[in-house]
Amino acid sequence: MLNPREYCFWCMTRLPSPDAKCPACGQDNHTRRNGDDQLPFSQLAGKYIVGHALGRGGFGITYVGLNNQLGKRVAIKEYYPEGLAVRADDHIHIAPAQPEYAGQLQEGMDKALKEARTIASIQSVPHVVRIYDCFGRNNTVYIVMEFIEGETLAERVARKGKMSWREAWSLMRPVGEALDTLHRQGLIHRDISPDNIMISREDGNSTLLDFGAASSRIGAGEKRDKLLKDGYAAPEQYREEASIDGRADQYAWAATFLYILSGKRPGNALQRQYGGEGDFWKGIGKSLEENQLQAFQKAMAVGQEERFGTMRELISELETADAKEERKPEKRKSRNSPGRIILKVFAALSAICLAGSIAIGLWGG
Repeated sequence: MLNPREYCFWCMTRLPSPDAKCPACGQDNHTRRNGDDQLPFSQLAGKYIVGHALGRGGFGITYVGLNNQLGKRVAIKEYYPEGLAVRADDHIHIAPAQPEYAGQLQEGMDKALKEARTIASIQSVPHVVRIYDCFGRNNTVYIVMEFIEGETLAERVARKGKMSWREAWSLMRPVGEALDTLHRQGLIHRDISPDNIMISREDGNSTLLDFGAASSRIGAGEKRDKLLKDGYAAPEQYREEASIDGRADQYAWAATFLYILSGKRPGNALQRQYGGEGDFWKGIGKSLEENQLQAFQKAMAVGQEERFGTMRELISELETADAKEERKPEKRKSRNSPGRIILKVFAALSAICLAGSIAIGLWGG
């Protein structure tokens, strides 16, 4: 079995000696510590090393990890629902935040394990993160996934600003097609946002992450998680009397697309439902063709029945808009552009010089 101290806490690179400075990421490994409510640097289930916490969402915490047997870097998602769970005194086990939450926490764990196993069985869908393992330990559930080195859409926009249509389309279209496949197989992601789509540093491809909230269709009156991301969660996700299907993912996908195009997060779905749109559509409309704008407005309609029937229909509509964008003739440069003005001035001066030379020649004659 591998010795955890021989690996970097931050990136899982093998160290030249235990606790040394990492030759790959440059981090000092003498201090290996996550937050108080996060797992310590440790072994998990006798199969994995758990390292640095990469991030936390409403449904849990994701860590960089290492497969002990294969020496392969992985991402490990721990089910730790915000508000429902706390870390026990040993800093490893999970416990209900309140005694009355025990049943809800157990129900969430059972559901997370079931859905993770369902997703693990769908390994042929491109642009969806691969799940290698899922199991229960420490009074919670762990999902082991492929580790993708790169940055999320949110990180890319924060670093470089809003994207062009061409760049955004190349990243969002494959994710939309992956969602269409998942929907046809009965799965809804329910947590699409700029934080859950990764751009690979290796090949620049986009991959849909974090299936902690994934489920099959949720009927009217059924319990649903309320850990929702404002601006991306569809209106029906807030209301127990509404059913949830693939059109909720359609709404979130469109909202994410608009965010990376504009750099602005759409308004809260419930505020939009009651007229609190603000100037969002007015601002985003300046960077879109009319048919593109209409497609996004339909995909983000506050009423489910007003949206596209499937992700495939939405993608087809945007493909048509994209083709029109491709066929648009290149705009001619203005007759009074700076370059043309300089050429005109140069030509005029040349003509004056030529006329002067002729006059001098005639005078001399």
